[in-house]
Amino acid sequence: MRALAYKAKLLDVKVPIIDAILPSNDEQIERGIRAVLEKDSKKVGILGFSFKAGTDDLRESPMVELVERLIGKGYDLRVYDTNVRVASIYGANREYILNHIPHISKLMVSSIDEVLQHAGTIVIGNGSPEFRDIPSRLGEKQQIVDLVRITSERSVEGVYDGLCW
Repeated sequence: MRALAYKAKLLDVKVPIIDAILPSNDEQIERGIRAVLEKDSKKVGILGFSFKAGTDDLRESPMVELVERLIGKGYDLRVYDTNVRVASIYGANREYILNHIPHISKLMVSSIDEVLQHAGTIVIGNGSPEFRDIPSRLGEKQQIVDLVRITSERSVEGVYDGLCW
């Protein structure tokens, strides 16, 4: 989107839909952050960190911004994404991780269970099928912020109409 918006600006072409997407994406990130801040726990677990399920691409992932902002607010995070293994990532994505978000790799854990044991608030950030049963695995005091509607149940706390990356 950024590249298209930039190219249109260079060509002095008006593209209202493209111009509206980036601010809309920023608002979705803000809504996600607010949803986490409204929960009781400073211990947060992130399930699904990459741009979308099945990829290790973190460039332009809204979850990177969410994690960065929560770290800045003093939250204690654990991050799990089966597709994001820093040791096995290469190319532009590896460069992005090492140069822009190296501190986040230290928060990454190797299992969903580690996230669930740590966190009072669980954030589901992409639609990986392995997250579908998370609502049934939560402890009594744990809360969920489902940013991708991984479950069809509207009654799950944290699922907001319209809040979906």
